[in-house]
Amino acid sequence: MSSEDSANKKHDVSAQKVGELVDENKYFYNEDESIPAIELLFGSHIGNQVLEIGSGTGAIAHWLVQRGASVTAVEPEPVLAKKISLRFSSSDDIEVIIGGSVDAYRQLAESKKVFDTVIYLNVMEHIADDLGEFNKAKAVLKPGGKLLVYVPALPWLYSQIDAETGHVRRYTKKLLREVTAKSGFKLVSLDYFEVVGIIPYLIVYKLLRRRVVTGSSSGFYNKVIIPLSMILHKIMRGRLVGKNLVLVASKPQ
Repeated sequence: MSSEDSANKKHDVSAQKVGELVDENKYFYNEDESIPAIELLFGSHIGNQVLEIGSGTGAIAHWLVQRGASVTAVEPEPVLAKKISLRFSSSDDIEVIIGGSVDAYRQLAESKKVFDTVIYLNVMEHIADDLGEFNKAKAVLKPGGKLLVYVPALPWLYSQIDAETGHVRRYTKKLLREVTAKSGFKLVSLDYFEVVGIIPYLIVYKLLRRRVVTGSSSGFYNKVIIPLSMILHKIMRGRLVGKNLVLVASKPQ
């Protein structure tokens, strides 16, 4: 077992269980302010039929519909699922599945529904069997369809707040490449994102051990760290090390 595997196994012990979320503010990456970054990182790879696993409050799903996609939104956390169901109760372009990805993929297999794109934004790090999850996503993708994954990077940044928000791991490029290859996907791109956020995260959550995301820190993240990171990403094209990893993979034709 590698040192990375050992670290991830240790992190598994303290991970929050699905269904225990009581504060939706912990899901600050899914706020509307993150949409410009998602457009920058993934926009050219998003098709017309989209499956989003872990839809949070529905901000990304709503944006996807606005850009012309038909969306199936899956959300396991009751506090978030209730909000997303109410948000899209009258929409014909969004189907909401309340539950985890295992049940969702079972339903989709039974209905033989397939997609151009499957999206995981800050979700894959919550799933112990990420290889199995990649395989499930591939099963519902059309040939040539894209898997889009955004996850926290740099295992040495793993802190108490990662554990308390249910993170099983933080990824390395090596680990994501391995999972992509083992699941039979073709790697399109794998880049770092958010170099600006490394030092603030290290200080606030790793060294000072803060265990909650406050409104002020979320606001600073959305208004300062994300815009600066987007500028640097455009200039450096993901070559700078970052706090997150951005994966684009395709199902072979």
